[in-house]
Amino acid sequence: MSLPVPSDAQLDALREVANIGCGHAANALSRLMGGRQVDLSVPRVVLTGPSDAAGLLGGDSPAVAAWLAITGGLRGVLMLAMPLADGTALETLLLGGQETGQAERDSAVSEAANIVASACLSAIGKLTSWRLMPSVPTLRRDSARALVDAAVAQVEGDASRVVVLEARFMASATPPVSGQLLLVLERESSRALLARLGV
Repeated sequence: MSLPVPSDAQLDALREVANIGCGHAANALSRLMGGRQVDLSVPRVVLTGPSDAAGLLGGDSPAVAAWLAITGGLRGVLMLAMPLADGTALETLLLGGQETGQAERDSAVSEAANIVASACLSAIGKLTSWRLMPSVPTLRRDSARALVDAAVAQVEGDASRVVVLEARFMASATPPVSGQLLLVLERESSRALLARLGV
């Protein structure tokens, strides 16, 4: 069964949720990067199947992503994803330019994703009065398609059609660090969220 197309008011409400959550996430990322400015795009709301969601990350392009399952009032995953080169630049920034092994670099990105996700979910939780908790992060390097497939596979409930709240970020650094924040919700959770917001 196809997912009903949200009304304009519902799309506006979902964009506002994404704007608030991703805005707090971007602020958290800025603090982790030593106060560097992190600009955020206008969030998008995309209704799609899991196989098509990979296109949001660039299809088969190599990428690095950390994602966390969401528990509480929503079922879904929150994903921080970047092209490989940007992921390497972020690792270097988080570690202050220190030469370290890959395990330490992976740990830094996973912890950053955890902090960013917690900031996002805390903001959405305040908006909805839901207690939303992230799981332990999963970090992988692969094609964007494989990463999205793996992340969506962790979505509980009916993930045959998902609602993706997506925003792109660009951090002022040398080299620049850019990527995406994606909140992937299974369809009943998106309906519950809209009901909670009264639209």
